[in-house]
Amino acid sequence: MRNEDTSVLPVPTDPDDQEPDDQDPGEPKPRWWRRLGRRAWVLNGVILAALVAVLGLIVYTVRGTGAETVTTAQTVAVGTGDVTATVSANGNVAAGTSVNVDFQGSGGVVTAILVEAGDKVRKGQLLARVDPTSAEQALEQARVQLASAQASYETTVQGQTPAEQQRDQRSIDQAQVSVDSARSSVRSAQQSLNLTRSQQNAAVGRARTARNTARAALRAARDACDATTCRRDTTSAEYQALEAAKTELTSARNSLEIANESRASALLQARQQVTSAQEQVDSAEASLASSTASAAVNQQGARSGAIAQAQSQIDSALIGVAEAQETLDQTELRAPVAGRIVQVNGTVGQASTSASGSSSGTSSGTSTSSASSSTDASGFVVLTGADILQVTADVAEADIADVKVGQPATITLSASGRELTGSVTAVAAVETVTNNVVEYGVTVTLDETKKVKLGQSTQVVITTGEKQGVVRVSSSALTTIGERTTATLQGSDGATSTVDVVTGLEGDGFTQILDGLEDGDEVVVPEQSGSGGEFTFPGGGGGAPGGLGGGPP
Repeated sequence: MRNEDTSVLPVPTDPDDQEPDDQDPGEPKPRWWRRLGRRAWVLNGVILAALVAVLGLIVYTVRGTGAETVTTAQTVAVGTGDVTATVSANGNVAAGTSVNVDFQGSGGVVTAILVEAGDKVRKGQLLARVDPTSAEQALEQARVQLASAQASYETTVQGQTPAEQQRDQRSIDQAQVSVDSARSSVRSAQQSLNLTRSQQNAAVGRARTARNTARAALRAARDACDATTCRRDTTSAEYQALEAAKTELTSARNSLEIANESRASALLQARQQVTSAQEQVDSAEASLASSTASAAVNQQGARSGAIAQAQSQIDSALIGVAEAQETLDQTELRAPVAGRIVQVNGTVGQASTSASGSSSGTSSGTSTSSASSSTDASGFVVLTGADILQVTADVAEADIADVKVGQPATITLSASGRELTGSVTAVAAVETVTNNVVEYGVTVTLDETKKVKLGQSTQVVITTGEKQGVVRVSSSALTTIGERTTATLQGSDGATSTVDVVTGLEGDGFTQILDGLEDGDEVVVPEQSGSGGEFTFPGGGGGAPGGLGGGPP
């Protein structure tokens, strides 16, 4: 069967070369026609071979661009070195703190304000002052009490002076004189008692003798007077003698009674004098014993309890002085940090507002707010700190778990390329979402603030982990599927084997090896799979384009 219009060669235009229209199909073709058929077969074969070569080149090119083909395995060596993990973010330099400065203590009437908004101040600079009169008086009184306590202590611990020892000795001598005098008085009183007793006994004896004599005279007069005669003649001498004897006896009896009473009274008085003199002796001896004991105690020096008590009085007075000094210091408002005044919320002549809450005061009597990038104008004076600069950078959600307070950081100023050091001082607990991207604010405080301007753009690199002098390998040489990490170990003979690897810190370029690989091992880097698969020519069908077919049969 004859091929119809399968040749890609042009049909001859020469009339003599054209096939006659009226030629019989069974009649042999002319020679030029047969020659033209053979030539078409050859040319079609060449064209077909060229097309196959082009298709092969296209397939190779497409496969090469879709996936890099590694013909020779690449290896890396396991070595010893440092492994560092970092997190990067961008941010701008800002003031680290806004400070609310308030008067501490009870405050007072403002007498001076020495700054105004916009002023730059240094740390410790005086900003304002309240009336210090009452505080100065309290401090002076506390100092007087301290001086008194110190003098009392010195008196307690220094011991007796020679003059005090002489005074104690004089007291003892005087007490001894009193004892001697009292004892002498006792002797005199006793002698007086004895003399009085002797005299009174003699007087009583005489009175008794007189009574006895009168009694005997009465008996004699009775005997001499006849009862009948004396009664009859009352004027007789016998009668009168009898009456006289009676009177004398009565008088003698009276005298004896008086003498007895006088003796009793005199003896009682004399005994009382002896008793009084003895009491004076007892009192004088007690005074002597007291003076002697007191002198002995004074000579022994101060006891530990007395010294401790005197020292406690000094300590208490010192606390009073310190409190009074602090109260006086609180009448002056000083800048706790260097910075710039933002606002002054007070006027001269008005009462100051003391700091509220439990914020810790400083020696200058100020209260500071916590670090903040915004200003809270609630203090008597508000300033921004110039010695604390911070960068707040937004860290991606995938990296925030590795960021911790205290980690070191490198801050690079974008404009100049200058590198500064710092540390993480705050990590936000609440996320921020921007364009459906979850990020967390991380505050990095700069260690150096010299020649750093507010607002400068920076790149922050936070070191989240670092291991020094550990076994490590390039992270690209490890394959992790789930919780299993493997590596392809290549031996000296070129043979490879897969080993399980226990890793430690995963750094930016290297990973710490805890087990499975050793220093010096060669590890094969896995081939990177491409994005394309097997190449398929569009349209499938492997026929030649343009309808190439075979030549004539």
